Amino acid sequence: MTLRHDPDVASADWFVRSEADWRTLATQGPAGFEAYATVRYDDGESEQYRSDTALMALVVELAAGYTRTPDDVFFGLWDGWGELTDQGRAYSVVRSNWLRDLWFRPTPPRNRPAFSEEVTEGPRVDLHGERSYLLFRGPAADVGQWGAQPYATDVERPLPPASLTWPADHAWFIAADVDTSWLCVGGTQQLIDAVLARPDLDAEPATHGAAPADDDREAR
Repeated sequence: MTLRHDPDVASADWFVRSEADWRTLATQGPAGFEAYATVRYDDGESEQYRSDTALMALVVELAAGYTRTPDDVFFGLWDGWGELTDQGRAYSVVRSNWLRDLWFRPTPPRNRPAFSEEVTEGPRVDLHGERSYLLFRGPAADVGQWGAQPYATDVERPLPPASLTWPADHAWFIAADVDTSWLCVGGTQQLIDAVLARPDLDAEPATHGAAPADDDREAR
């Protein structure tokens, strides 16, 4: 199964219309949860390295046990990822026959956008004019299954994980901003205790409004 695009971005009004600083919302989610935890992504040189997408899926799977609506979860995908568009006219080096194509077709081919215009040109979740997201909806179990069109018939198009994730009952929130090397989970103390207890997660308690300073990702 794949997530479905949801044009009703009013579902995000409960937090985007708050007066909180946009950066805090993007990196830690809304205030008001019992507790928060920071989970760091795996170091690329680690022997146990997992992709950001895999780590997000693990956290969402864990959080799904702490909501009454695990089959109705919202996922906000940042609209600035290059993987979403064809990036203008660019050579598709992922194809094994790209050199032959260059010889017979000197103008660079276009990669197809990840989604139809109905999605890419549709409503967005607007976070104080600083971030905007395409909204998707579906079961927590379908996390990361965006249903994006492949680059080519035999070349898949993997997309980054959601930047904003929350269940319909607002029991928790996962914020994973594009400029951070960690994600933040807000929810009940029980959920946060479960996150902190996982030996396979590099997690620590967090205070809302005081995000970690040692961020090693290049700002976009």
